[in-house]
Amino acid sequence: MADRRLCHEMPPVERVETRVLQAGEQDGRPWVRLEETPFYPEGGGQPADRGAIDGIAVLDVRVHGAEVLHFVERPLPAGRAVVAEIDLVRRTDHSQQHTAQHALTALLLERHGRRTTAFHLGESYTAIEIAGDVPSEATLREWEAELNAEVRRDPPVRARWVEPEALAELPVRSRGLPDGHTGPVRLVEIEGLDLNTCGGTHVARLGELQLVHLLDAAPARGGVRLRFLAGGRVFRRLHGMLALEAELKARLGTGPEELGVVLDKWQAERQRLARRVRELEVEQAERVAAELAAQPGPRLGRFLPGAGPELLKAVAGAVLERRPEAVVALVGEDGEPPQACLLVQAGPAGPPDVSAIGARLRERLGARGGGRGRNFQARGGRWPAADPVFPTEE
Repeated sequence: MADRRLCHEMPPVERVETRVLQAGEQDGRPWVRLEETPFYPEGGGQPADRGAIDGIAVLDVRVHGAEVLHFVERPLPAGRAVVAEIDLVRRTDHSQQHTAQHALTALLLERHGRRTTAFHLGESYTAIEIAGDVPSEATLREWEAELNAEVRRDPPVRARWVEPEALAELPVRSRGLPDGHTGPVRLVEIEGLDLNTCGGTHVARLGELQLVHLLDAAPARGGVRLRFLAGGRVFRRLHGMLALEAELKARLGTGPEELGVVLDKWQAERQRLARRVRELEVEQAERVAAELAAQPGPRLGRFLPGAGPELLKAVAGAVLERRPEAVVALVGEDGEPPQACLLVQAGPAGPPDVSAIGARLRERLGARGGGRGRNFQARGGRWPAADPVFPTEE
């Protein structure tokens, strides 16, 4: 006999006195079946309810055939009378997101010919995948306005059960049923907007969504992934943005209407400083190159703390302009935490292959990298500042 589920009641049943029918364990996780349960089990794209049974946390709820298994924090004995209570905040949130999905899916199909192909209700956002090209920002706002007009219309949301053969006579948007389904089919109707098969939880009136915000749209699996927020999630995002605005105002000493001007000034200053840094790096590269090029021998090496890969290339290039027969090995160190970078390069009149030299230095560093011909690069590890790059015996 199927366990009696109260999760489909509208308004939701938050608390019920019931009895543990059966207790067991699966993969080390204790579970119980209840005579009747207010908990929604995961399915149809909607996550399971959370809550407690006699104060013991319910960590997950799953369907096993006709049975509903409640995975609990610690075991409960079969036959015990218990109080089962759902997390109503979580249920309300999921019901708002799921009903918003029905409304959005119906609106996009009926008014814009965009068919929904997938649905995901996540912890921070809900997403549907729809056919067609990625809509523009202006189109997203138009869809959002249409959907919120339906929310303000506040039609009732009703659920009813029908026999499978009755579906053919009804204007049902989707007639798909889970594999192995038998018996009556649950329909959820948003009056004047949608009629669809669904086993999930929903609000009683569309106005309970309060507000729906379409976050963004991006390409996904040959169609479009459209992310949105409904109800409490919209207000949490709004409150977060207002808090961020207040923090920026406190730090920058200006209101949101002036942020664009402030950021433009910062960007201009950043570009000026970046140009000056490049000029200083060129000057440093020339100075270091002159010092290295003046050293005797065909192998010239230097450890340059604070130098990244680009400065190493600039120094090596300037050295080899002066000493085309030489091999230059430079070790820099940048980043946070600091990490070594290695460049070994031969001039046009130098040896045709520096890979052996590069490999020896890479091993000393404990770095990763490689190269062929006259160029070898690696990154990782740390270089002891007191060690010469090329020992005197080399």
